[in-house]
Amino acid sequence: MQLIKKNKPIIILSILAVIFFFIYSFLIFGNSAAKFTWPDETANYFFIQNYIEHSTFKASEPLNNIAAGIIKPRSFNVYQGNLVPGSFLGLLLVYGVIGKIFGLALVKFLTPLLAVLAGLFFYKILLKIFRPNIAFLSAILFFINPAWWYYANFAFLPNIAFLSFLIIGIYFLLEIGKDSKRNNYLFIGLGAFFIGLALTIRTNEFLWVFGILLLLSLVYHKKVRWQYVFLFLAVCFLVFLPVFCCNQATYGDYLSFGYLRLEQGEDLIGQLPAEFQASSSKFFNFIKFLALPFGLHPNFIINNFYNYYLSLFWWLFTPAVLGIFCLIKNYQKKEKAILFLIFLGTSLYLFVYYGSWQFEDHFTLFLNKMGTSYVRYFLPVYILSLPFAAVFYASLVKWLKNKKAGILLSLFLILSFIYFSVNLVYLSGNDNLIKVKQTIRDYAIISQKVIDLTEENAIIISERSDKIFFPERKVIGRWYFDDLDYWLNLLYAGVPLYYYAYEDDDYMEELNEEAYYYGFEFADKIGITAKEKLYKIKILDYENFYYDYDYEYDEAYDYYDYYEIY
Repeated sequence: MQLIKKNKPIIILSILAVIFFFIYSFLIFGNSAAKFTWPDETANYFFIQNYIEHSTFKASEPLNNIAAGIIKPRSFNVYQGNLVPGSFLGLLLVYGVIGKIFGLALVKFLTPLLAVLAGLFFYKILLKIFRPNIAFLSAILFFINPAWWYYANFAFLPNIAFLSFLIIGIYFLLEIGKDSKRNNYLFIGLGAFFIGLALTIRTNEFLWVFGILLLLSLVYHKKVRWQYVFLFLAVCFLVFLPVFCCNQATYGDYLSFGYLRLEQGEDLIGQLPAEFQASSSKFFNFIKFLALPFGLHPNFIINNFYNYYLSLFWWLFTPAVLGIFCLIKNYQKKEKAILFLIFLGTSLYLFVYYGSWQFEDHFTLFLNKMGTSYVRYFLPVYILSLPFAAVFYASLVKWLKNKKAGILLSLFLILSFIYFSVNLVYLSGNDNLIKVKQTIRDYAIISQKVIDLTEENAIIISERSDKIFFPERKVIGRWYFDDLDYWLNLLYAGVPLYYYAYEDDDYMEELNEEAYYYGFEFADKIGITAKEKLYKIKILDYENFYYDYDYEYDEAYDYYDYYEIY
């Protein structure tokens, strides 16, 4: 009985972890068609499945040889005609290896599982810094944090897995004792293993993770030995080694990765995505690639800080700031100062790094709240805010000095946090989880309807709906008017082409006029939903369709005007 009482907090949190595992699996249950609202998830799921079945991250697409590599969904890349991942390979390799052992069905639940395990390790870390009541409250806030709650439901996005492995790895590093004990080598090995896994998944987060490790090494330098550093680096290298090998097999270079424009440019800088701002100096290009790939834009930083932290999560931001003042007033342990420095440094870095990026899809920004990339990129900031919010809540309860009143206030604060979280996760915006789940169901219905209407070798072209039809049908997920020549190549090769339109009829008329100049047209319109239609793309029948030109000479400008008569 004494043992249960002593371990009561971790027992309660373990029960909560089981409950939240199922809550975090809300989008997974019932998604038998494996349709996703994020193009990144579509790509990751496809390549994980491909690796489980074929032990490779490449998928052959011979038609890309006559279509200049445009036959691919968004978040995919093309290398030597093959479809390849448009991302880092870490998540795909980790989930793929686990999938080879346990099967694809269980891989779908890895992200929710990691999300709840991270909450337990987060609690264990905070026990080293705060009183047990603050660590316990922080862990509860962790589980019900809306950003964590929301993205734990997206099984094949990398951010939750990255942060979960990072939290677990840091926990093991903090277990190292001052004395030379055999267990220290085990803790170093485990810490390096999980932090290495985290960085294979999100390698571009290296700088701020390295900053945390460097700060911890300096503060706890008495515990650090050169053997530990060597072991840490050796284990990290071994974790990365399979990724390097997969990079070589997939992209033709050990240090290459899927975000690059793989067949453009002679070096890494020349292959960087267009969003990355390069200069004429190779040295500064390298520094900018690591620290400021999107440049430095104070206005964007301030706007993104306001929109995706101060405004969206004001009820987390405000108590976190007040909690920091409470800590300053009652400063006792250096560990609290270290946590504050980690929070401050990480927040500044992430807001400068990602906040300088201007998201191109204004339509998504207008409609969505939680379902924007900024929220998942700022996840570390939200998580690091939680202990400071818990400090403020605990200070409020302590200030009352009445046990019953304190219990009631604690309950009120937790319920308020849950209310705000549930509102954001399930009720607000066009991207809440209830709407996302319905959208996934709609995708499955639309996909089956279009599959029934199209040939097995057909290609579906759509600016936004490619994720609905892939992999049952080949798709062109992002296109430009210069690509219309390649559409014609495919038509002459006998490939059935269809255009899935969410655009209005006026736009389609303009697009059809453009298509006439290339020798094809959008025909046989079929309504799929109230607003979306499927067009068959056909080569023009010149016996029934022709251009008749009337010429008028303009002496002032010395050129002919061409008037088209149909």
